[in-house]
Amino acid sequence: MADQTIDFYDQNALVYSAGSTVNNRLAAFLKLVTPGGLVLELGTGSGRDARAMIDAGFQVDPTDASTELAAIAEGHIGQPVRHMRFQELAARDEYDGVYASASLLHAPRGELIEIITRIYNSLRGRGVTWASFKSGVAEGFDALGRYYNYFGADELALYWQAAAPWSTLEIESWHGSGYDGQPTSWLGVTAIR
Repeated sequence: MADQTIDFYDQNALVYSAGSTVNNRLAAFLKLVTPGGLVLELGTGSGRDARAMIDAGFQVDPTDASTELAAIAEGHIGQPVRHMRFQELAARDEYDGVYASASLLHAPRGELIEIITRIYNSLRGRGVTWASFKSGVAEGFDALGRYYNYFGADELALYWQAAAPWSTLEIESWHGSGYDGQPTSWLGVTAIR
């Protein structure tokens, strides 16, 4: 994740976390994860999704690259949040699920395949990953100064296929908005080891 993007989240952590809600696609992801399993959350943000996972009976290992968001999330979740960049993921055969809601979209395109490979390696058994991305055609910065890797569905699928031999790979799309309130076309990846 670009330092400029991390700086944005550090400087705007209170406002950003106050406006967050539980992702309406979280329940579908959790149905695919072993009940009570261990989920790695990449980019916990406010911690609202992590709290919902814990309340649903899952164990959660929440992480965030923003130290300020991690501190806020710790208070909301009631457990430590690891300060970690995606590139630092070194776990092997540890997690039943990896959840990355609107976080991997900040990973530099040139590093994304390696990050996805790290995610694959961190899963055990038929572990499942869910990640969301903003749809688009080229990487760049938004009006708030945050880096995005923007993908079309076909190109995004190629990155995930190049990274690991997933047994199942599905991409869904929907329209919504993001923190900036702008209309957004989203892509969601569900990948099963």
